This record gives sequence, C-alpha cells and structure tokens, in this order.
Amino acid sequence: MNMDDSRIIARFQSLTTGFMAAKRLGQWRPDLADELYRTWVELEQRGLKKTPEYRNVMLRADRQAWWLAGLTRLSSPDSCGALSLFKEIECNAALRPPQQAA
Repeated sequence: MNMDDSRIIARFQSLTTGFMAAKRLGQWRPDLADELYRTWVELEQRGLKKTPEYRNVMLRADRQAWWLAGLTRLSSPDSCGALSLFKEIECNAALRPPQQAA
C-alpha cells in the first residue's frame, strides 16, 4: 500500500467517524455525506475496500463515533459542543491534499 492509498483510507476514517457521530447526535450534514460518498467511490475504484486496513477503519470509526458523541453530550447537554466537533472535522478535511482526477 502506498502513501496515497494510506491517505485516502485515513480521510475515509475521519469522514466516517464525523458522519456517524453527527448521526448519533441527531444532526444531518449533507456536505459531510457528499464528501464521504466521493471518498468511498475513490476507495472502490482503487480496490482498497478488500484490504485489511479498510476493515479496520470501519471498526475504529464506529468506536470513535460513539466515543465522540458521548463526549459531546457530556460536555454540552444542549449539543452546542457538537458544532465545534464538526468544525474540527471540517478543518482536518481541509488540510488534506487536493484530489487528483483519476
């Protein structure tokens, strides 16, 4: 697995975690869903969905989403803390290198 493949898988994990946490907090993020779908398609095109790293990402993302959603609820009962969580996820996604056309 090369560096680009690793970056795509890491980006997919970050987006999946954010999407699952938002869903558990009752928030819908269409922009996050769109980016997650584009990344998922890229994983499919590169044949990365059959790798052990992809399977591990799905397990880790689920656990992290539960953890983040729980922390958000504990730190802010009115869910205002969820906004800062999603801004951080967006910031991390913005720091990734631009996608190249396949």
